[in-house]
Amino acid sequence: MSKIATVEDGVRLCKQLYPLLKTVGLFPALSGGLLYKEGERKDIDIVIFRHRQDLEAFEMNDVIVQVCFKACGVEITNFYGFVTKAKWEGFDVDFFNPETKITNLEDVYE
Repeated sequence: MSKIATVEDGVRLCKQLYPLLKTVGLFPALSGGLLYKEGERKDIDIVIFRHRQDLEAFEMNDVIVQVCFKACGVEITNFYGFVTKAKWEGFDVDFFNPETKITNLEDVYE
């Protein structure tokens, strides 16, 4: 059973990810129910944005993104196009890449 998340948990994960992701031109942004609703939530939602002047494009399965996640204790469990499912310290985490170019998941995430 996954842990129930608070806004503080989401902020803590973003603060852990930020120093690593910024080195490759990416930025985490807390989103979803933790920001828009009161109380605890079943998961942490984080949108990953790119610095448009530094990075032309990225995908969640890029090796450098995976290295950053792993260094913060994030374990990827599934990819679903623009949504990447993960676990972190017992919490369910959904990462979103709104600019993904992936349309055929079977070719990319085997």
